Amino acid sequence: MEKVGFIGLGIMGKPMAINLINAGYDLTFYARRPEVIAEMEGLGATAAASPAAVAEHTDIIITIVTADPEAREVILGENGVLRGASEGKLIVDMSTISPLTIREIAEEAEAKGVAVMDAPVSGGDTGAINGTLTIIAGGNADDFERCRGLFDAMGNEENIFHVGSVGVGQTVKIVNQLIGGINMAAIAEGLILGIRAGADPEVMRQVISVSSANSALFQIRVSDFLLADSFAPGFMLDLMKKDLAIGVDLGKALNVPMPIGAATYQMYSAASGLGAGEMDFSAVCKAAEHLSGTRISQDG
Repeated sequence: MEKVGFIGLGIMGKPMAINLINAGYDLTFYARRPEVIAEMEGLGATAAASPAAVAEHTDIIITIVTADPEAREVILGENGVLRGASEGKLIVDMSTISPLTIREIAEEAEAKGVAVMDAPVSGGDTGAINGTLTIIAGGNADDFERCRGLFDAMGNEENIFHVGSVGVGQTVKIVNQLIGGINMAAIAEGLILGIRAGADPEVMRQVISVSSANSALFQIRVSDFLLADSFAPGFMLDLMKKDLAIGVDLGKALNVPMPIGAATYQMYSAASGLGAGEMDFSAVCKAAEHLSGTRISQDG
């Protein structure tokens, strides 16, 4: 087994790294929080002083951070991965960032003979903990095969995809986020319209669940989140807002009109401004409720 580096031990990253340790990989990591360092060392991983030091001591370096600025800093920064990486090493960024950013990173890495893949994930913290993530990888086919064992340890074998060259992984992930974010905002708007027109929200849920407007999001989010007015995050609203912004910005860069995506971004921005940023992204309904003066949940 190749030695693996891991940077980004947050809600998603830490259980992903633990699954790699459990699969038998020799793992070196970088973290700032003392409690995370102690936990990972207790599991047999080795702490390093910087992302550059992680790269010096490993063959494949995985990064998973919040957004584009963090990805640039942790990979291209003064003490970043690329500073410590040498020819033949492989950087696998599993964050959700712009395809333009990962291609910029790949160009700089290529000058050192370092390969780059983008491999964003879907499945939330539950999928990260259970090792059942969907992994959407972009990059060289040989690099994808080189990572196959790592991906199998973190993801569901049936849901590990090689979708094209570097950046295409991020593109497919952002399209997924764009469609999901729009769908969630549309569900909230439709339910509020029905309630204002006199329909019972639970009856609407039952009818739509067996009709053409049904979706995976409708099944997962309406009963346990919107109707219950309960928004413990499976995926935080501010992260969805960030992903929608990437999608809209990508449309600008490629001269693709994004009127629905742009309007949806505004709804998530409004919900964040109302205090829902750290709630589940289905709390985009808070913006629609605020604008209409109508609550979806009928409890209380």
